[in-house]
Amino acid sequence: MKKKLKEIVDNLEHEDLIKLQKDIEEEGGMHVKKLVSDKIQQLEDNEKAICAVCGKPINPYYTEHYKLIFGPRDFRKKASFCALDCMEYFLKNLRDSKTIKE
Repeated sequence: MKKKLKEIVDNLEHEDLIKLQKDIEEEGGMHVKKLVSDKIQQLEDNEKAICAVCGKPINPYYTEHYKLIFGPRDFRKKASFCALDCMEYFLKNLRDSKTIKE
């Protein structure tokens, strides 16, 4: 269900409205700007995801897709998969490549 901005503001608690107002007035809306930018980036990333194994475009509204986030905390990597078998294939090859390096 999509909500209009007015509906979202109407549903905010008083404390959150005060924080929002303070951010807009005192900090030029930097927190709100970052929040909105991050959400837009997330939505755009989801829409252009492709399977890391077979290269098939992934429909973000299809429920049978998977995303794997891995790597050290300061250098995270994200891989999307169109199906469970592609993710299993990826994990098997990742495991095999780590075994060869060691």
